[in-house]
Amino acid sequence: MAKKEEQVEGASARSALIFEMDNVALGARQIRYEVLAGILKEQRIGLTPIQFSRYCLHPAPSMYMPAFLAAMKYTATTPEQVVERLVNETTSRLMQKTTVISDGIIKWMEAAQTRGAAIACVSMLPLASAEGVAAHLGFERWGVKVFSGSPADKGFPHAENWLRMAKAIGRNPKRCLAIVSSMSTTKTALAAMMHAVVVTDEFTEYQDFCGANLVCADLKEVKPDAFFEEISF
Repeated sequence: MAKKEEQVEGASARSALIFEMDNVALGARQIRYEVLAGILKEQRIGLTPIQFSRYCLHPAPSMYMPAFLAAMKYTATTPEQVVERLVNETTSRLMQKTTVISDGIIKWMEAAQTRGAAIACVSMLPLASAEGVAAHLGFERWGVKVFSGSPADKGFPHAENWLRMAKAIGRNPKRCLAIVSSMSTTKTALAAMMHAVVVTDEFTEYQDFCGANLVCADLKEVKPDAFFEEISF
């Protein structure tokens, strides 16, 4: 009887897939770069990918904005105002009809769902905005639970944030797989004892992802079921 129930639940019924919605699923890092470039251009300041990579890769814009604006000699508005504008314009862009979910993360979500795993995502947007974007793009098709940090939660996500996410969906952190896109989120997910897959982009491909189970440029190139078996997901 127990065996029959286990087959219905799936091989990964005690596991969870948690991915970065903004950068892994929706390519928001490129959007943030374009938004910041537009803001600086208003003061006739140029922004290069190298400068963006040097200062702006932490998932929480509030963490890097003061130093970034000082280095760029931008003085038109305060760091807090730039962060608010960055968040609002990024959210607006993600809500456009042209925004699509990465084929790679869809492939991995569907494989995880078939195996009975829980699925969740983490966003750097305010929770209401993150939930709005998720609803707009139809993440409910995979039963995705959306998580976000509070305004007072500096440097989100920390290791304890990953642990709270695992607890909220009723999973042991060691049975969770985090799909992330930067060195900082990789380190905090690993510190929470989770497995980690890193999806790089042009801004993060040079970073050190020591400890990650897998580093790739495109999830479509990796067979999720084979990887799940490898890590006992």
